[in-house]
Amino acid sequence: MKKSVNTDTFLISLYLCLFCVILLSKRSRAAHFQYEACLPTNCSSGGPNISFPFYIPGRQEPYCGYPGFELNCSESGFPVLELSENEYVVEDIFYGNRSLHVYNAAVSRSGGSSCLPRIRNTTLPPSQFGYVSSTSSLRLFSNCREPLRGELSRFVVGCEGSEDEKIWELALNNNDTDEKNQMSIAMEECGENVIAPVESFGIIGNNINNNGKMVNITEILRKGFLMNWIASDCTTCEDSGGRCGFNSSTFHFRCFCPDRPHSRSCKPRKI
Repeated sequence: MKKSVNTDTFLISLYLCLFCVILLSKRSRAAHFQYEACLPTNCSSGGPNISFPFYIPGRQEPYCGYPGFELNCSESGFPVLELSENEYVVEDIFYGNRSLHVYNAAVSRSGGSSCLPRIRNTTLPPSQFGYVSSTSSLRLFSNCREPLRGELSRFVVGCEGSEDEKIWELALNNNDTDEKNQMSIAMEECGENVIAPVESFGIIGNNINNNGKMVNITEILRKGFLMNWIASDCTTCEDSGGRCGFNSSTFHFRCFCPDRPHSRSCKPRKI
């Protein structure tokens, strides 16, 4: 009887050992959960891939991105970045040179109207984003006194909508020194103005009609502009097979690897 008990005990111990070996083997083959969680994703098949420093809440964990780089998916299937009360549709992300191409989402909601939508001044957080050298700006004016002084009639925004849609009355090149005098007059004559970033005015030069009036302003805004971003460099981690992330508690960059998180890159496997 005693021999049978010892045999049963031995078999149970053996089965437990085998179970532990199998369990540990499976766990060793499974990638670390943070590495799995930070798989690049997108809002749609036509949108850009989203990875560090950006992340999409609900699809990626906050530790997969850098603080302040949260994106949300729009109905159009493209990610949206919110900056100073403006929403910008992210059309493309260039991870190689840390830049992204965006345009104001209000333009896409204008329904094809020739009238400019209501937009606000954009202030980029300097620790996160900056304009590239090819980015210029329009200054838009509203609530202007009639009749217009000087040559301001050259800068009237064409709008075929209702009176309620005629928000912005004038559009001037904010970086053109030749228009400096007219800009000063507009600042005196108009009650409200905002600055809208756009691509270089080499493009806008093609949008002047025979009367010298700027046209296709909505189209100019829809073309968008480029921005640079400032965040931890992900190159070393990605080159080592890792996925970049961030520890918001310690405010340190993390490289999530199949085995575990590392500080900068995945350690090479031992042969």
